Amino acid sequence: MKERILIPLVVLVAASLAFSPLCSALPNVTVYGYTDKSYYRPGDTGTLKFWVYNSGTDDLILKNLTILYPWYNPAGLWGGNQTIIPSTSTVISAGQNWNSTASFTVPNDGRAMGGSVTIDVITDKVNRTSYVSLTVTSSPYYFTLQGMDLLNMLVGTMVALMIVLVVIMVLAILVYQHKSRMMWRSEEKPH
Repeated sequence: MKERILIPLVVLVAASLAFSPLCSALPNVTVYGYTDKSYYRPGDTGTLKFWVYNSGTDDLILKNLTILYPWYNPAGLWGGNQTIIPSTSTVISAGQNWNSTASFTVPNDGRAMGGSVTIDVITDKVNRTSYVSLTVTSSPYYFTLQGMDLLNMLVGTMVALMIVLVVIMVLAILVYQHKSRMMWRSEEKPH
């Protein structure tokens, strides 16, 4: 009875092992980056700093890295892209990173717009795309308070009114106390 159950079970286990792929951890790449300024104006130059981090368990060979700026045109007429091809021996070990920088110039014409810089990383085992925010403005962000003279005048007027009201209240209290004392004295009768 045991042999009837044991033989099909052994055959089933052997067939599963023969047809199942070997388990291995998947390679994983994470791309981090930032720009050297919080915002840019048309015509400004900037620097994009980025890291390609191997967060998997296998070593990876970095084949190339493509950077697409928000003003990139797929037709290639306007530029706006850079391709970085490292040497063929650029190996990113597990738990290690590869870093680089890229310089760019924001166009002076109508193409100058903000958005996301796309970083496409191609390795021998996995490809990843990451995005870095890029703000382009026609004028810098200045936080100005306008009409401060009106605010100063309003606060000054309110303070003056408060002082006048406090003086009036104090005088009213003093007059009331003085009047009530006079009434008490006038009602007293001599013996």
